[in-house]
Amino acid sequence: MLAAASAGALAWLASGAVIASVIRDPLADFVQPGVTVWWFAFAGPFRSAPSSFAGISFAAAANAALWLAVSWCVVKLAAAAIRLWQRKRA
Repeated sequence: MLAAASAGALAWLASGAVIASVIRDPLADFVQPGVTVWWFAFAGPFRSAPSSFAGISFAAAANAALWLAVSWCVVKLAAAAIRLWQRKRA
C-alpha cells in the first residue's frame, strides 16, 4: 500500500501537471526519502526526481521500505516506553 501510494505520488509529481502547493509540498515531503535513495543509487548531479517507470518503481519501493522501518522503530519505542512506565508504576 505504501509502495502504491508512493508510486502514485511520484508519477503525479513527475507529470508536470499544475498542483497547488498545499497538495504538492506534503506529497513531495512524503516521497523525499525514496527519491533521496534513488538519487544516490542511480541519478547523480543535475537530476532531481525520477521520471522513468523504473526510476519511479525503485524510488517507490525504497520510500515504502524507509517508511516501514520508521514505523517499526516508532512502535518499538512506544512499546519500550509503555513497559518502562508500567514498571515504574508497579
